[in-house]
Amino acid sequence: MKINPRILTRLTEAEARHCCLHTSKHNEQQTLSMLVKSGEVTRVRQGLYARTAIWKSLDANEQYLWMLRGLHEWHPDWVFAAISVISAYKVEHPYWLHNDAKVFLATDKLSGAFSSKGVQYVHTENFPKYRQTNISMTSVPQALCDCAARYKFHEVLPMFDSALRKQLTCEQDIRAISKKSHRFDKKVAHLLNYTDPKSENGGESICRAMMIEKGFGKPELQREFRIPISDATVRTYRVDMLYHLAGKELIAVEFDGMDKYVNPTMTNQRSIREVVHEEKERENLLLTKTPIRQIIRIDFNETMQRERLVKKLSAAGLPRARPLAHQ
Repeated sequence: MKINPRILTRLTEAEARHCCLHTSKHNEQQTLSMLVKSGEVTRVRQGLYARTAIWKSLDANEQYLWMLRGLHEWHPDWVFAAISVISAYKVEHPYWLHNDAKVFLATDKLSGAFSSKGVQYVHTENFPKYRQTNISMTSVPQALCDCAARYKFHEVLPMFDSALRKQLTCEQDIRAISKKSHRFDKKVAHLLNYTDPKSENGGESICRAMMIEKGFGKPELQREFRIPISDATVRTYRVDMLYHLAGKELIAVEFDGMDKYVNPTMTNQRSIREVVHEEKERENLLLTKTPIRQIIRIDFNETMQRERLVKKLSAAGLPRARPLAHQ
């Protein structure tokens, strides 16, 4: 179906602003509805549209940001909160939290009702307004506290790790916000006890959080080992997570993201075979030249299959205490 030149212009202009198109004109809405039926346009949510090819090229977080920008143009008085702020600042978080495409708005009124537009209000007292990617929103520490009250430990720890790693906030500011409300004071304190900006990515944070939830304790992150290869050569290797056993023995846990094998920025244009060979050489040196007695490799699928994760870690001899109470 040929796209009406007027609608094509509107869509192109919205794309240039990296946002979804909203129109209040009845004739344009009818045209867009026809384009949705033909598959050339996607109705992102009621009242918001994007060309299907462009929409499918975006990852989950970018799709969510396009939706937020479209909603901001439609409702410029809205102040976004919670996961909406986390997404806007590109703080790492599980993308499955966007599965319902819900947006969160700050309000100083006691309200928790869902509207028909997929909006949830977050009660926030005396909140200052900030702007990020041209969107009005609450602060990052406020958003972290709101997410701590709403989501599970393994869903929120990546946000805390990432926000501190990106230096978008600090522990002191988060604690200051949490103390204003008893809704999330204990949860925030619990999360901060395990937060570590040394975590390199969200997948690693989720893996660590799952391990902690299952009672495997708090590991040391990104420990460096300097290994002499010859009189003139010393190699430095880091391990993702390190557990100290009785005596001086150590167990390393490595989170296996596929990027380390296929992302050109991480492989330095080396082939997968070369990367795997170097990884084996690295492991051999760590196991023979350091107190590390075993290296456990965990991928994301194993992380999400909790019992499989527990069996693998326990079989390797990693001590396990009582799992954390539900947080």
